[in-house]
Amino acid sequence: MSLTLTRADVAGVAERSIHATLGGSVADLAALVHPHAVNREAITEPPATRGVGPLAFHATGEWLRAAFSDLVWTTESDVVEDDLVVTYGTLSGRQTGEFVVWTPDGTVDRAFVPTGKSFTVRQAHFQRIADGLVIEHWAVRDDQGMAIQLGWIPPTPGFLFRCHQATKRARAAARVAV
Repeated sequence: MSLTLTRADVAGVAERSIHATLGGSVADLAALVHPHAVNREAITEPPATRGVGPLAFHATGEWLRAAFSDLVWTTESDVVEDDLVVTYGTLSGRQTGEFVVWTPDGTVDRAFVPTGKSFTVRQAHFQRIADGLVIEHWAVRDDQGMAIQLGWIPPTPGFLFRCHQATKRARAAARVAV
């Protein structure tokens, strides 16, 4: 933790970066995210999110916003230890677009068609802060709870078929984008 920043300052940077990722601009993220910052969760996200810095963090937000409307992060508590901030809270939203999950090698794994349903799940975001900016991010999320609330599980045969079709479309679109 920088000597000039208080624990509250460092926690504020971490929390604002979550909000900026969900709904901010690249400029908003540039004020909060180090140019060499890495998001350790990008392994199942689109290739554009796997870079470093504000552009990669913004790409994560674009990916989430393409699938979910009304995204809201609510912090319940922050824990600061040296340069590490753990921000615990809830994420809520509504699935209004296809949610595409990617493989570690950067290809489309599967797509979940929109259900129009809402979710609220607990998450913990771990962020290292360097020079007053986020330099590293990883998270623990309740993805199963989200999937249940969105109606992905247990799947119906019709839902599985629509997801299969969406996955084929997403794979074709990814091939064209390369």
